[in-house]
Amino acid sequence: MRRKSKSNEQKPDVRRENTALIANNVEQDRKTNTTTGRFRNVATWDADLSKRFASFMQTEFPGVTRMFENKFMEISGNEYIWFPALAVLYLMHPLVHKQLPLNLAIAMAFDSAVILLIKALVKRRRPTAKNPDFFTAIGPDQYSFPSGHASRTTLISFVFTQINPLFSNGHLNFVTSALIWSWSISVCFSRMLNGRHYLFDVLTGAVIGLCEGSVIVSPFWMSPEQAEGLFRFLPLENGLSEAT
Repeated sequence: MRRKSKSNEQKPDVRRENTALIANNVEQDRKTNTTTGRFRNVATWDADLSKRFASFMQTEFPGVTRMFENKFMEISGNEYIWFPALAVLYLMHPLVHKQLPLNLAIAMAFDSAVILLIKALVKRRRPTAKNPDFFTAIGPDQYSFPSGHASRTTLISFVFTQINPLFSNGHLNFVTSALIWSWSISVCFSRMLNGRHYLFDVLTGAVIGLCEGSVIVSPFWMSPEQAEGLFRFLPLENGLSEAT
């Protein structure tokens, strides 16, 4: 009888603990579902707005839309093109100074790491593509948020217009800057009109590119002397120096 009384005394305590635990789990699930629901609502609104924008462009400006849908827009902003091009420019020293390709390659590598990390965390599915990409997306790059093309082209444009302008002449630099930024904006538009990204993906990618250029890349931009001395210890670099 005593054992039964002890067990009966313990049962209310266990029940209260279980009730409190269940209530806590329910509250956590409610908060999680509320947060998830908010993100889902934003994503739905973004998808609807992107669809309306694409429909408006195709109806009102079909010629401009076809220009944005050109494969050149996608390929010209792809890292698979830029990294080999920068390697070629680096090997063209002394015709081309090492400072620009080296700095830009490091900046683009940092940008790619940031974009892939965010994509791996968010895992937003891409919209239905009107025109599939020329290069197959692998790994986290198969996800949509944020746009790597938008961040990359914005970062490149920032470098060529704010950090390392191509020309010292004011008028000539203004014209080239306008052309470079026009290219970047066109690539961003093409990602939406081709159905590769939503509007919020592209806007976020562009903001990331601007922040990287102004906050990270600009303060740590290497001088010509630093770029020259960075890889002097490598055997390949020593061989190229002796050959030239």
